[in-house]
Amino acid sequence: MNIQWITIHVNNMDESKAFYENFLGLKQIRTFSPSDKMTIAFYTADNGMKIELIENKTVSQNRVDNSGISIGIAFENYKDILKEAREKQMIAIEPQILGNDMECFFITDPNGIGIQIIKA
Repeated sequence: MNIQWITIHVNNMDESKAFYENFLGLKQIRTFSPSDKMTIAFYTADNGMKIELIENKTVSQNRVDNSGISIGIAFENYKDILKEAREKQMIAIEPQILGNDMECFFITDPNGIGIQIIKA
């Protein structure tokens, strides 16, 4: 089995794209609109992990609910991203050690997705 991507329904495509491109450093590989009410953007990480962002303007922004979804991402430049997250006041849970050896902290993306930043 090979999972192809994780889909995230977004309220604001521009804000979400900025987060995934500029903060997390994912690369946009494709954007298209199957209709005038929907935009889909695909992003990839260096290891091939993909994230699909979907903005559907026919769905009320209050109905997009991503609570309970969490994505864990390991970073070689962990200290740099921790510093930037602190500067931008993005940290939901401060760094901690889990399972005796995994250092990580938690932030939330613009759509309520929990992002666990892991020290690689």
